Amino acid sequence: MRNTQRQKLLISRQEMADLARVKRPVISTWARRHLDFPEPVAGDHRHPLFDAREFGDWLVATGRASRKDIDGDLQSYTLTRLTTEFSPRTLVSHLTSLICLRHLNDDEPLHGDTDPLPGLVRLAADLDPDNAMLEEEIEALHAEWLPAQVDELVEAAWGTVNAFERVMDLRERLGATDLAAVRLAPELVRLIALLTDAATVADLDPRAARIYDPHAGAGDLLVAVAATLRDDQPVHLAARCGDLYLARLLRRRLAVRNLHDGEFAVYGDESDHDGANIIVTQLPFRPTEERSTVGSLKLIDDIAVQLCPGATAVVIAPSDTTGALNPHSEAASLRAELIAGTVKAVIRLPGGLVPYRPGYETSVWVLGTDHQSRRGEILLADVSDRPLTNVVVDALVTDILAWRHPEYDPRAHAHIHAIRTPVKAIVNDARALTPRHLLTELEFSHDVPERVARALDLERILDEARPGHRLPSHVELDPSPSPPPTKTIHELTRGGQQRTNLLSLKKGTRICAEHVRPRKHMHSASSAAVIGAPELAGRCAPGDRRIDRLDLASHYPSAQLSRPGDVVITTVPEPAVLIDHQGYAVIQYPARVLRITEVGAKQFTPRVLAALLTQAPRIRGAIRAVERIEEIRLPILQEESMERLDNLLAELDDRRQAIRHEKAALDELHRLATRGLTDGTLTLTANTIH
Repeated sequence: MRNTQRQKLLISRQEMADLARVKRPVISTWARRHLDFPEPVAGDHRHPLFDAREFGDWLVATGRASRKDIDGDLQSYTLTRLTTEFSPRTLVSHLTSLICLRHLNDDEPLHGDTDPLPGLVRLAADLDPDNAMLEEEIEALHAEWLPAQVDELVEAAWGTVNAFERVMDLRERLGATDLAAVRLAPELVRLIALLTDAATVADLDPRAARIYDPHAGAGDLLVAVAATLRDDQPVHLAARCGDLYLARLLRRRLAVRNLHDGEFAVYGDESDHDGANIIVTQLPFRPTEERSTVGSLKLIDDIAVQLCPGATAVVIAPSDTTGALNPHSEAASLRAELIAGTVKAVIRLPGGLVPYRPGYETSVWVLGTDHQSRRGEILLADVSDRPLTNVVVDALVTDILAWRHPEYDPRAHAHIHAIRTPVKAIVNDARALTPRHLLTELEFSHDVPERVARALDLERILDEARPGHRLPSHVELDPSPSPPPTKTIHELTRGGQQRTNLLSLKKGTRICAEHVRPRKHMHSASSAAVIGAPELAGRCAPGDRRIDRLDLASHYPSAQLSRPGDVVITTVPEPAVLIDHQGYAVIQYPARVLRITEVGAKQFTPRVLAALLTQAPRIRGAIRAVERIEEIRLPILQEESMERLDNLLAELDDRRQAIRHEKAALDELHRLATRGLTDGTLTLTANTIH
C-alpha cells in the first residue's frame, strides 16, 4: 500500500521531450551542454529514467516552460501511471468523485486527516445524501494515498473544474475506451456549440437557456454548449443517460461547474425534453451491419417532435442519412416529412471526426420551429472534401445563423459553403441532400469569372506555343448558368428491365503477388498486362506488370480482360482514374472497371468519363474514401457539350504526348552532345537554315 508521501515520477527521454514540447534529440543536446541538467535516477545506460519533477523544475528555472504548464503536464503523467493500479472505469470513477467531493466541500483539501478515508466517507454521505453521484464511489475507495494525489492534481490544474476536465481529456490515455469511443474531434464540438447560438437564445428567453441532450454519454456536448454562454446568463442543463455509470459521472461533471440543484438534471431512459429551447446530441453509434438509415431518421424525428416553439436542435447523425434513397422506401418518406417540417440545414462532414472510429462518417442536422426562417428552402452544405478547420467552422456557422436571422438579406450575405435549395426538389426525387456539383453564391460571383479569365489566358499561351494549331474549342461564361442534372454511378449502372444502363461496373480480380512479374521477365505474347493501384497511382506504367496467361487460366478462370476504352477506377489507397486504351488487361482488385454501354456512348466517352470521375476527392483524416464508387455523382452533359469536351481533351492529350516525346528527345540530345564533346568524338558546327 502506498503512503501519502510524494512518490517519484519516472519518465524516459522521449517523455521528457514530450513534456518540454521539443524533438527527442534536443534532450540529449541539453544533457551534454548543461552541467546542471538532471541526472538519471533509475534504469540503465541504454534506457535511463529521470525524476520528472526534477526535470520540470529545471525547465522552469531555465525559462523553457512555465510552472503552470509543467505542473499540469506532470499530473497528467502521474494519472497515466495509475492505470497499473486501477481498471480504467474505476480510476476515472475514483478521480472524478474525489474532485467533485472537494468542490462540494468548498474546495477544502481532501487529505487533512491522518486517516482520511473514513472522514471522506462521512463527508460524501452528508454532501450526497441521495447517493446520486459520489457516495458509493467514495465508499469503494481503499487507496489511502489517492486523496493526496487528487489534491496535487487540483492545485496543479488551478481548480476543480480544470482538474475534472483534465481527467476527461486523458480518457484515451487512461484506457477508458467506453468514454473515448464517442469522443468527437474538437473542431466538430465547436461547430455544434456555435450552431446552437445559445447566447442569443438565452437573451431572448427571460427564464434561461434550457439545454437538453437525449443521448448525453459523458456530456461533452452539454459542457461545450454551456461554455458559450456569458457568466450573467442563467442556464438549465438536462440529459438522458441510460448507463448508470455514465449518468453518475455526468452528474459529477456538471456539479463541479457551480451548477446547483434545479440547474441541472440527469435522467434515465424515462426522461423527455423538459421544455428545452436547445437540444443538442450525437446519435448512438451502430456498426454498419446493424445501422439503418430509417433507424437514424427515426431518432432524428423523435427529437423533432419534442421541439418547443422557437427551439433549435443540432444533431450529429451518420452520413448515410444524407445519401440518395429509394423514393418509395420508408426512409425516403420519413426524410421528406422531416425536411418539409423542421429541418433547416444539413451539413455533410469529412471523415475522421470521431477519432476512435475514423471510418465512421457523420453529418449535422439543424432543426428548428421558428417561423422566421425561409419557407420552402433549406440550406445544404458538403465539406466532406476538406478538413474541418476553424475557418471552415466559422464559415458554416455564419452561413446558417445569418440565413436563419429574421432580418436576413440575401443581397448582403453570399453563402460560402451552404446552398439554398428548394425543399420540393429534394422531396420529389429523394436525391442526396448534399450535391457537390452545385455552386454556392460566393463561388459563382467570384470564382467562376476568375476561372473563365484564367482559362482564356491559358488558351492564349497554348496558341502562342503552337501557332497554327488552335484548340478545337474555348471557354466562355454561360449566359444562363445552371448545373446539369446528375446521377450516381449506382443509378447509371442499374438500368433495370429497360436495359438503359449508361455504364457497367465490374469488379477487379484478386491476384496473388507471386503471380505478378515485371515486363522484363515476361514475354508479351504469353502474358497479359496487369492494371491495379500502382498503375493508377502513377508508380509504374501500364504494361510494366504482367501475369503469365497459363497462371491466369489455371488460378483465375473467372477473370475477365478489359476492353479498349475501359475506365479503371479505385478509391484505395487513394482515388485515381486511368483509361485503358489498349485493353485486354487484367484489372487487379481493388481497382474496378467502368465500361460505357452502347446507350451510354451518347452521354460519355472514355476521356469525358475519366475527367468527370476526377472530381471526387478524398479528405485527409479518414481511413477510406469519403464516398463509395457507387455513390459518386456524375453530371449528365448535353450531347453537344460532351462532344466538344471530348475533342478538347483529345487535343490536350495529343499535346501532352508530343511534349513527352519532345522532352525525351531534348534530354537524349543533351546527353549525346555533352558526352561527344567531352570524349572528343563529336564537334558542333553552325546550323545553316535553308
